[in-house]
Amino acid sequence: MSNLHNSDGENSYQYNWHAQYDPTKVDLSIVALKSLGLGILISVNFTMMVLSACNIINSSPAITRINGYLIFVSVFYLLEFFSTCLFNNSETDDDSFILNDIDLHIVHVVSILEILGKTWLFPSFIIDFPIIGLCVVFLGQFSRTLAMYTAKESFNHYIQREHMNKHKLVTWGIYRYLRHPSYFGFFWWFIGTQLWLGNLAVLALGLFKLWNFFNYRIKFEEKFLINFFGQDYTDYKSKARTGIPFIE
Repeated sequence: MSNLHNSDGENSYQYNWHAQYDPTKVDLSIVALKSLGLGILISVNFTMMVLSACNIINSSPAITRINGYLIFVSVFYLLEFFSTCLFNNSETDDDSFILNDIDLHIVHVVSILEILGKTWLFPSFIIDFPIIGLCVVFLGQFSRTLAMYTAKESFNHYIQREHMNKHKLVTWGIYRYLRHPSYFGFFWWFIGTQLWLGNLAVLALGLFKLWNFFNYRIKFEEKFLINFFGQDYTDYKSKARTGIPFIE
């Protein structure tokens, strides 16, 4: 079904042939550098959280939340690449991490700036839902990764606009209940990260933009899916929900 990345889509069909890795699409040095950088981010921030929890270093709650946030983000990017590589390796390329998405980087920077600014300017104003946020992050990440696993070769970071004879509608697994589980996963993953940080401004603005993006993207993508599969997709659509509020 659907995916993040500005022109992405996860189509609800599956290829009948086995995907083959194409080495010409992948610069292994770039993959290694991106993996190394994300691994370092996870290691450093996890170590800081452990040292703070053990009172070995004195770290403010805001810094600890930022440490956790950077871990969530790094794991998200790594799983984008690993899931593509493991479940749909013919589509693996240097950007399977989707690290080239500038809009996401802006969101990360603004999210960190909000929690730091709020802590400095309004230290008594606390929005504290870290446990709920953590659970929602796990729900979102699990759903997105499970969607990529279930769809396998049919998952693509870009909407497929041409129907091939061997395409098959995917309605099992998580797709039995959600027809766009990767959209669902990212939507709730984003909410979870902002609840973890306690950010109100980024949460409100991000939800507005994200909801409008997914609302448009789902309608756009489903025009192709109905054209591909006709009544079969219409029937499937009536049974499986999006899991995103007010998007049917």
